[in-house]
Amino acid sequence: MKKSRSLLKVSVVSIAALHGINKVIDSLSTAENNSKSNGKYYHWKHGSIYYRSFGEGCPLLLIHDLTVFSSSYEWSQVISSLAEHHTVYVLDLVGCGKSDKPEITYTNYFYVQMLNDFIADVIKQPVNIAATGLSSSFVLMANAINKNLFQKLILINPKSTSYLKQNPDKRSKILIKLFNLPVVGKTAYYIATNKENTEYYLTETCFYNPFHVKPDITKAFYNAAHTASGSGKMLLASIDGNYLNTDITNALKNSDNEITIVSGEHQDHNEDMVMSYSNINPSVHSEIISGAKLLPQLEAPEEFSRLLLQILN
Repeated sequence: MKKSRSLLKVSVVSIAALHGINKVIDSLSTAENNSKSNGKYYHWKHGSIYYRSFGEGCPLLLIHDLTVFSSSYEWSQVISSLAEHHTVYVLDLVGCGKSDKPEITYTNYFYVQMLNDFIADVIKQPVNIAATGLSSSFVLMANAINKNLFQKLILINPKSTSYLKQNPDKRSKILIKLFNLPVVGKTAYYIATNKENTEYYLTETCFYNPFHVKPDITKAFYNAAHTASGSGKMLLASIDGNYLNTDITNALKNSDNEITIVSGEHQDHNEDMVMSYSNINPSVHSEIISGAKLLPQLEAPEEFSRLLLQILN
């Protein structure tokens, strides 16, 4: 009995300590993210979406990769050059950056609805669209549902078709339950998104040359993961649990849009990825950005801007 009480006391103290640490991180993150912004909010039915628009001309919508570190900052180095020729829209996906972060299990169709509603209600005309990584999958699915909203599709280092066929399993359910825990879940999230892991993600996954990862880039990605007091934890669980995956085969095969895949020269398995898409739809074009990896728009912005304008014009 005494041993049981001792263990219970230790557990309570440990959880209280974790809660205290979480509160400190919350307060520091709030102070870090209190800077003023010149964006607007689209009050969508499942959460408010932070967005900005620049320039004039045929609308171009830029969709960042779908990770807890991601936000519209991903496009910061190319907006001005693209806005010389287009009305450029950038947004933070729900669950990311300055947009709302509801603590739900996120799915691909959730973002399909979000994207189609944003275009219909905010832009109000068909758009050219560029999307990075996992976000490319729900762009293809959204286009399959409402082709009238989309013109050219530019997919930047999209996930392979085999990856997107991976389904949630028992481990996925455990992740959701873990991150749903109010104290332990938030602590696990803050460990996964600490500054060391943010830097590791950027230098090992996003950039070919780690010396291109400047302090302001690390700061922007870290801040994006730490808005809303750790509420990004459910998006992390949803991504790692494969809840965002979907089979894009039919959407890709039946699309009659002009589709271009832009891949970084040093992105892992980029040739296999491009081949998997072109095998499904032979009309898919492909381009390569030299000296770049997952995020050529940040690592090689001038070459990326020239290529994107060439594709669009």
